Amino acid sequence: LVAAREHSTVESDTRFLANINMVSSLAVLVLQATGAGAALAHHVGSRGTLSLMPLIRFVGVVILCWWHCKSGGRPPPLVAFIGLDECTRVMNLAVAKPVRESLWRGLSNEARYEAKPIVDTLANRWGGGSAAFLVSVGSKCLLWMGFVTNNNKQEASSGAELFGLPPILCLCLLISAWWAMVSADLGHVRHKIDLELKKRE
Repeated sequence: LVAAREHSTVESDTRFLANINMVSSLAVLVLQATGAGAALAHHVGSRGTLSLMPLIRFVGVVILCWWHCKSGGRPPPLVAFIGLDECTRVMNLAVAKPVRESLWRGLSNEARYEAKPIVDTLANRWGGGSAAFLVSVGSKCLLWMGFVTNNNKQEASSGAELFGLPPILCLCLLISAWWAMVSADLGHVRHKIDLELKKRE
């Protein structure tokens, strides 16, 4: 979508993406420097803060689904992708990530340094590869089951749809909803642990 802009060149694309990155970085700096991010995290609590990023992602995917149905399958404008991605990035760095890091408090240094690399590597890095694998498998399953919109079998994989939506959007909806529920449950567990620690004090 970036390369499809009018008068697109390598230099202009690089400058465009750099400006977007600078704006989002400034937004993160403002939220952290003014304390607005901390105030938001304190207001909604750990459960709400951990659910904030997946909820933003879920709302963005719903908007993309609405656009897909309204426009007849045409790709959404570039601003929709940028808005979704950068808003999620800002909320992650300015609000959600500090709260996620606080989940490790109360653990011994040994347990923290043994578990944290596993979580960071296995969970975070595995996510991108598993999502691509699931989309590929899902598209082939839909093709095998006959959920295609094109008569041309060579183009069927790109035209496969489920409930009128591409497999990637259906998968994103499921993952975002599951992510929000897991995050809310994790925040609830952390809240109960904090209450137990306060009682022991």
